[in-house]
Amino acid sequence: MLKQTGKTGARRKYCDNRCRRRAQDARDRARRAPALPATSEQSSAIASDIQGLAQQLLDGERRHAPLEVRFKLSKLLNREIRCYLAAAVQEERAAGEGWAAIGEAAGIPAASARASWNEAKVAAILTSRPARSAFRGVLPQTLGAERTLDWAFARPSGRLQRAAARVMRTYLTGLAETGPISVDDVAVQAGLPRDAVALGVGGELIASWPVTYMLAALLGGQPGILRTAWEAASGELVLDEQPAAEVKRYVGEMLRVLHVAAGEPETETLSALAHLDQDAVADALVGTRIPDWSGTERLAASLGAEPSIVQPFWQCWSMAEVVDEVRHHVA
Repeated sequence: MLKQTGKTGARRKYCDNRCRRRAQDARDRARRAPALPATSEQSSAIASDIQGLAQQLLDGERRHAPLEVRFKLSKLLNREIRCYLAAAVQEERAAGEGWAAIGEAAGIPAASARASWNEAKVAAILTSRPARSAFRGVLPQTLGAERTLDWAFARPSGRLQRAAARVMRTYLTGLAETGPISVDDVAVQAGLPRDAVALGVGGELIASWPVTYMLAALLGGQPGILRTAWEAASGELVLDEQPAAEVKRYVGEMLRVLHVAAGEPETETLSALAHLDQDAVADALVGTRIPDWSGTERLAASLGAEPSIVQPFWQCWSMAEVVDEVRHHVA
């Protein structure tokens, strides 16, 4: 029982501020706990992803990965740690823990803990986090699937490989001309001979994917958009074995690289130059609908590219369409 003083005024309900906080926590739990789901599996999954990211960062450091790659991994780690803390707090709240205890664990006042991890804030943080499948897909593209970098370069052979190498050259030489550093500086940072880098940027030699990714990143580009072109140029992708829908997508990805290399002009501008409607241009750039060769040729030219580098891919798609149609009729 509380001892009342002789002072006038309202009767005291709490012995001190600590009692007041405990009472407030109890009311909070009664009001909010039913709406908080248990998230032990989610926090565990996030912790597992943090471990994977930390290992990737350690591997990148040991392999002297470009600073841009290490920055990207660090940003992902920061995001995952923020999500983990949100999930862990939500889990504790669902188990009945009060804000005073959570604040004490975090080294901040209870009111700050409540403001940082209330139900709405936690929901926003966790909702913005990509699905685990999408999260895991970032890592191979960031540092390559190999555990160590393969420094070998190979010459593209065959019509399709050479055409894909020219697509890569269009993009990489544009970066070299306008990028933040020179080819010489890229060679120094990558630890590669200057001639090898120059020939790689020029499309005469094709490096492994991790090295290609690193070179594009050092030049200030978007390495991911070169993946399909690299697969074709290196011989990893055999278009003759792909269904028409896939080959059509590959044609679109080649056009997309040329589009980015050209500075991503508006579809309205390309429509006027290529004499195609805007929907046709937009569809071509994402590989959902490819124009006939005359239209594709004009579109490539409007992107400032030599149409012959797209023609082998367009012809493969055209042939795949015929093959699929024959199979459909036979079936």
